[in-house]
Amino acid sequence: MKPLLLALPALLLAACMNESATFYLVEGRDQSLTLQAKQPWFWDQRVDLEVVMSRLPDCQRRSPLEAAMPAEIALEVFRPEAGEFAEPILILRQGGRHYALGLAGCGLQAFKAPPQKPGSLLGTFRMDGQRLKFKAAPAPAAATPPAAPQ
Repeated sequence: MKPLLLALPALLLAACMNESATFYLVEGRDQSLTLQAKQPWFWDQRVDLEVVMSRLPDCQRRSPLEAAMPAEIALEVFRPEAGEFAEPILILRQGGRHYALGLAGCGLQAFKAPPQKPGSLLGTFRMDGQRLKFKAAPAPAAATPPAAPQ
């Protein structure tokens, strides 16, 4: 009976998730976006999600997102065109929800309506088996210059 009681805490935590993945916005590691997925209780199928925007040494902020089922974790990261918004931001899309993530102050704010031009897709955070990963979007192909007249 005693070995069973000693194993109980390990069994309770066995199905819990605590994963994170990071996307570095610039060379070096002073600007990054991290998604954290935590499932604190094995009986609760939903996973708590938080983004951590870091622009060191100026700011670092953790902001909650909507909880999701592990198989449904997908957070797309977009970079709008320069001048599209008043300040430099990233746009995050989680299902039907869109968020503006300020690069200057590391703040997160939900859009009331989806943005018309979210910008270019930088990549997506999603589960890959039991691991949370960021997969960068393929770089757009360079335009082929027109052939020279002969």
